[in-house]
Amino acid sequence: MRTSLTGDAPLLPSVRVTVAGIVLLVALIPAGCAILDALGPSGTRGVTFTYLGDSTLSVGQPQPVDVTVAVDGVQLAPQRLRVAILPDSTKVTLNATGDTLIPCRAGQASLLVRLLHSSASGLADTTFVLRVIGGAPPGSRCP
Repeated sequence: MRTSLTGDAPLLPSVRVTVAGIVLLVALIPAGCAILDALGPSGTRGVTFTYLGDSTLSVGQPQPVDVTVAVDGVQLAPQRLRVAILPDSTKVTLNATGDTLIPCRAGQASLLVRLLHSSASGLADTTFVLRVIGGAPPGSRCP
């Protein structure tokens, strides 16, 4: 006796149970994620950035960007950080690889440091104030 999968042929009981199980599993996944989110810690945990470099820079003397990151007091292994100069880079800029500060003109700037990814901490960032001293020719700008 042959059965066809087309038409109104009834599904075998084992197929019905399997389909019902898959549908139930797919329906419960979002609910399970919501429960885990509710029971887990809320928000970003205690992330601490420490800038180890000198915050007073001299024109023409590059300095490495040296920042450590700790979560709840435990220092993380070197993380991927994104750094930027705010509000603009007319006083201080970064080299092409973004790991060295290049002071160009006297004044003040801010170094924005953002932790790109850490499953332990979530999204976190901070800024450090930099002061540039020394002279530069009038009208000079950072490269």
